[in-house]
Amino acid sequence: MEKKKFSIELPKGGMIYLAKQTVCKPHQEPSADATEWQRFTHYLDEFKNVSEHGECVWLLKEVKREIERVKFESNVKLNIRQLVNAIILAFIKEHNEDLKSIDSG
Repeated sequence: MEKKKFSIELPKGGMIYLAKQTVCKPHQEPSADATEWQRFTHYLDEFKNVSEHGECVWLLKEVKREIERVKFESNVKLNIRQLVNAIILAFIKEHNEDLKSIDSG
C-alpha cells in the first residue's frame, strides 16, 4: 500500500495570516463624572475577554505580590492581565492632567 502525502497550500503572505487574530472592539468610556473606582470596575469588565498578549511590562516583585493578593482575595475570578490593565487605565484616566505635568524630581 502506498502512503499518501497530505499537503496544505499556505495563503499568500505565509503563516502570519494563520495565527489567531484578536477582534478588538473600541473602548467604551465610562461617563465623564465616573469615580476612579467606577472607571476601574468598568475596565475590569472591558478587559475580561481580551485574549491578546500585548506588550511586556516588568513589575517589581512587591507590586506583583500585591496584585496577586488582590486577585486571590477577590470574590470574582480575575486574571492578572485583566486586573493590571484595569488598574492602570483607571488611574491614567482619573489623573490624566496631573500626569502631563509630572516632575520626576
